[in-house]
Amino acid sequence: MFRIPSGLVGAPWILRLCILWSVLASGSLLAQAPDVFLFDLQELGSFGEDNGIYAYSVGTTSCNIGSVELLWHANDSFHPVIGQEMYRYYDGVLEQIGVSWLKHSFCALSLNACGSCQPTDCDTLGIGCSDPYTAALNGQQSNLGPRSQVNAHTGEFPYPVDPPMPPFVTVVDRRLQVAQALIDPDLNPNTLYFVSGHYISPDDAQGGNGDNNVAYRQVTVSDNPASFPLNFVPGSPTQAGQPGIQAWQDYDPQVVIEEVRIPGEGLLLLGYKVTDLGGGQWRYDYALYNMNSDRCAGAFTVPVSAQANLSAVGHRGISHHSGEPFSTALWNSAVTPAGVTWATTPFFQDPEANALRWGFMYNYRIITDQPPSDAMATVTLFKPGTPSTVNVPVLAPVGSQVDAPINLVCAQSSAGIDIEWQNPLDYDELIVEKDGFPLTTLAGDATTFSDAVTAPGDYQYGVRGVLAGDASVAENCSVTVFDLAISVEDQVAIAGQSSLPVPVFSSFSAPVEAYNLSLEFPADLLDVAEVTLDGTDAGVIGAEQVLVEMDDAAIDGYITAQVVFDAGPPYAGQELPAGTDQTILWIEFSVAASGFVDGEERQLSFIDGLGPSQVVNQIIIDGAIMGPARDGATLTFLEQPIFLRGDCNGDDSVNLADVIFGLTYLFAGGIPPQCMKACDTDDTGNVNLTDEIYFLNSLFVTGSPPVPPPVGSAGPDPTPDSLPCS
Repeated sequence: MFRIPSGLVGAPWILRLCILWSVLASGSLLAQAPDVFLFDLQELGSFGEDNGIYAYSVGTTSCNIGSVELLWHANDSFHPVIGQEMYRYYDGVLEQIGVSWLKHSFCALSLNACGSCQPTDCDTLGIGCSDPYTAALNGQQSNLGPRSQVNAHTGEFPYPVDPPMPPFVTVVDRRLQVAQALIDPDLNPNTLYFVSGHYISPDDAQGGNGDNNVAYRQVTVSDNPASFPLNFVPGSPTQAGQPGIQAWQDYDPQVVIEEVRIPGEGLLLLGYKVTDLGGGQWRYDYALYNMNSDRCAGAFTVPVSAQANLSAVGHRGISHHSGEPFSTALWNSAVTPAGVTWATTPFFQDPEANALRWGFMYNYRIITDQPPSDAMATVTLFKPGTPSTVNVPVLAPVGSQVDAPINLVCAQSSAGIDIEWQNPLDYDELIVEKDGFPLTTLAGDATTFSDAVTAPGDYQYGVRGVLAGDASVAENCSVTVFDLAISVEDQVAIAGQSSLPVPVFSSFSAPVEAYNLSLEFPADLLDVAEVTLDGTDAGVIGAEQVLVEMDDAAIDGYITAQVVFDAGPPYAGQELPAGTDQTILWIEFSVAASGFVDGEERQLSFIDGLGPSQVVNQIIIDGAIMGPARDGATLTFLEQPIFLRGDCNGDDSVNLADVIFGLTYLFAGGIPPQCMKACDTDDTGNVNLTDEIYFLNSLFVTGSPPVPPPVGSAGPDPTPDSLPCS
């Protein structure tokens, strides 16, 4: 996070400007992208009240301290939006008491309040230039949009607002709202107040410069119930680049603030303070602020000793307003071996639950008889993704600490997700967590667990060891579940059938580098004629290594295939692309002429560990070995004869003589055919004049439909019927 050097805190305005630009000149803060920096909070607006809610706004001045012009388009989504918040410091704790909707900026003036400026037109903020927005503009209700439509991490939002939001009706709608009970000077003696501003801009966020777009400043509240107007505190300048939560530490040296940075995403800040209340009681106060994470926080866990007596567990949040879609329900709390957990409704149950959204700060409190010790709190993220949790160092009433399980690994298998770990201690029990929430409890000596996950997505699993009622920090692993399936289709096998093709299909939701197949089949009834990738979707890619093993001599035969698309240098990155119902192996069997009961069913199954190589059915994606879902086939064996369609006279050839033989049988008392199926040339399941007409057309009329199979060589009837054939 961008931080102003300590010499600027409390420094005069001109001195802050000089120090800022001396740092910029040194190059330590120059970004190779636009970088909007909230330089000053310069004006305050008060708009009165409605039903005990007071409305305010804050004037802001931003600077582009980057090396590229900042986009500032009025009529599309490439412009900054400006949020405002308010806080109070009361009884040793900083609380957020107000938030506004977002001002959509419309024209950059490119002034020189920040120093040297390379001015541009309204559509961009020039390099080194400043742009002021008055309190009146930032409080203009008609141009305030909802926070809910802005992704603070990417800076993206729809413009115009989509979907449309409810119109503003009262004087307080959409503005920075504060309840009278939190701002009335008569009700809040010895209270400090602060306002803050926050810029979000797409090109700034995409340049990785979203952590310095904030500032706070101390204010006082005038004792005028009509509007309780705000005033800046003389000698307390804007703390540029600092979020409102920083005021807690700046005005209370006992406070510690830790970054909670989400890998590949946004930033949260956790402040905490422990107060000795005397009489063997301690108060633990925590404040969690979401700077710019779109994944948000959905739960917060503080480890607490099982021996601790809890006299209070509290939570405070601030409500969304003016038609925002989010719930305003307070988080629930629960005491478990892991500690005290506060949580909102999970995302999969309610995507609009009261998660800790960006620009918001929630408070959590514990009062107990357990003194503080170093510990790890856990922030559980609201929206799906990995990681699901982030640990952050705190002081907490943990008492004795339990060592966590070690060497935790998780991987996709055909059954779901398999988890393995090692236990450094003899635990009383183990808690398995999924995406930061308890999933199940196991015996203390367990070292494996399987979760029947079927839906593709990112998952995080954690395991905590529990000893004497206290739980360890969770040891975590993450896994991406892909849609991975291999299958063969049910087949009808006819006695004596010379060719029974059985393709192996795949459905993969990600590109595949390699795969292993291991199938078992009834070798007493089937002989392997061919196993190949030729003609399959996988064969088109051109695998560099294909190893096939097979055996059809035993009763239970096997076929294994090990396929690697890019086996050696030069590595070209060949992969089987994601797709459904792709063929990845072609098998042809020949069917025994006897040895089964008509209608007998056997199985063609994916079985691990077959062949000399003991091949396991596996898929390789990005170097990770995963187990696919498997769907074997049922083989139905029929004592059905083979024949050549059209060979009505049974001389093993198809020509005009067969037509004459058929007509003689039908109309001149000729010899009945030995195989009526062969005379059914149109494959309708009966023999009559239409068969002879159909046959003649196929022989002599160009463009006529061909005779249906089996043709060319004898085979079973692909459309079985009741016609006799001997």
